[in-house]
Amino acid sequence: MRLSAALALLAAASGCADLTGAGEVRTDLESQSTAVESSIRETEARGSLGQIENAIASYLRGEGHIPQSLEDLVPKYLGSIPPLDIPACGRRTEGAQNYPAAVLRDGQVDGSRLKGTGRWGYVHDESRVIVFVDCLKPSSSGAPWYRVRGVF
Repeated sequence: MRLSAALALLAAASGCADLTGAGEVRTDLESQSTAVESSIRETEARGSLGQIENAIASYLRGEGHIPQSLEDLVPKYLGSIPPLDIPACGRRTEGAQNYPAAVLRDGQVDGSRLKGTGRWGYVHDESRVIVFVDCLKPSSSGAPWYRVRGVF
């Protein structure tokens, strides 16, 4: 039963036509619930990023070269590319957006050159591999999601 329905039943049973602050309580609880769900999804995304980073490291050791895309990791080094579900970045997404090395500026991802797909972003040059969340919106830490990444 939803909280608003429970509060309405409580108000009716107690003979009160209105529970003072009931709307405020519901809004506050819904806000807290949304914040908790967002935090859980961010934690899941960071965990998935760690799995991808480990798979890339294993690929580099095993194959001796940089993978051309994240799909190259599947199935030998990674069972599948994990989905992303970060509310700030939009809907649940699958797969990865591969970028050319031109999106790198001074060894870092240049956010102005990203598409912001909400998928995993992947870019490499001859000396580094960067996997990141292709999202321009901030994480709970305040940094844009594309800066939450691993570099090898």
